[in-house]
Amino acid sequence: MNQPCAFHDQSMEQLRAAMLDLRDQLRQGLEGVAAQSRANGETLVRIADSQTARRELCARQGARLATLERGGEQHREAHMAEREEYLAERADLWNAVNKLRFHVYVGLGAGLVLQILAPLALRLAVK
Repeated sequence: MNQPCAFHDQSMEQLRAAMLDLRDQLRQGLEGVAAQSRANGETLVRIADSQTARRELCARQGARLATLERGGEQHREAHMAEREEYLAERADLWNAVNKLRFHVYVGLGAGLVLQILAPLALRLAVK
C-alpha cells in the first residue's frame, strides 16, 4: 500500500501544475489590480491638482472681478459727480440767461414806456 501509484503521481503533478498556473494567474491578476490602482491613484492626484488649480483660478478671477467692480463703482461715482456738477453749471447758466432776458425785457419795456411817455411829458412841459 505504501507503493507510489503512477496514477497518483500523475494526478499530483497535474495538481501542482494547476496550482502553479493558478498562482501565476493570481500574481498576474494582482499585478493588474496594482497597476490599475496606481493608475487610479495618479488620476486622483491629477484630479486633485486640477481642482486645486481651478480653485486658485477661481480665486484669482474673483479678485479680478472684485477689482473691476470697485473700479466700475468708482467710475460711476465719478461720472455721477461730474454729471451733477454739469447739471448745476447748466442750471446756473440758465439762471443767468433768464435774468439777462428779464433785464432785457424790463429794459425794452422801460424804453417803450419812455418812448411813449417822453413825447407826452415834453408836450406837457412845453405847454
